[in-house]
Amino acid sequence: MAENTVRHLGVIMDGNRRWAKQHMFESVMRGHEKGVDTFIDLCEWCENAGIPYLTVYAFSTENWKRSQKEVSDLFKLMRRFFVEEIHRCIEMGVRVRCIGNFDLMTEEDRRVIREAEEKTKNESTLRLQIALSYGGRDEILRAAMRYASDVKRGTEAEGELTEESFEKYLYTAGIPDIDLVIRTGGDRRLSNFFPWQTTYADLYFTDVLWPDFSEKLLAEALDYYRSVKINKGK
Repeated sequence: MAENTVRHLGVIMDGNRRWAKQHMFESVMRGHEKGVDTFIDLCEWCENAGIPYLTVYAFSTENWKRSQKEVSDLFKLMRRFFVEEIHRCIEMGVRVRCIGNFDLMTEEDRRVIREAEEKTKNESTLRLQIALSYGGRDEILRAAMRYASDVKRGTEAEGELTEESFEKYLYTAGIPDIDLVIRTGGDRRLSNFFPWQTTYADLYFTDVLWPDFSEKLLAEALDYYRSVKINKGK
């Protein structure tokens, strides 16, 4: 693999349900479970490649429209990861932070997330952002409302908003913008994935379903990004 030039990688992990159906599993949760294994591997691959920031799309605001059983099973899987697998993040030096609109989550889910974040807060090899109940438009609307509230309180001056000052109201405040977005599963769109932070990101799409994603494919995406930057520099 050539020297990495990606500082912040974004990944839309798409294709778990189709993977389960292709493999004739009765439950789509087998695809989600395999997808979690690939996600854990991804953290290690990013470290191997020297990527310091990783943001993954785990559950969108639109995913709440899925069947109640699937949503319930997904959050059971999420809780199991944060309780039973968080030690692997610590072993790899991964600092975990979950970002999104948590209003629809149960208090138990929020507690498990807070505990996972607390356990990994001193890790620094890889800073991982997991987008849970996340939607890009929702994030921007909530940021705008927080800014308007500060203006009303007098802590922000009306009419003096800049891109730099607005960014502090986003979930990703203090984190560099995303350089490269990888989307698996065949779709060629961002699907409400961090529209502000991906404004200048390069996009890499693959038909491979998320559970089958590999370190080799990550290397290909990073090589693609490097080649784009070289061509732009000519």
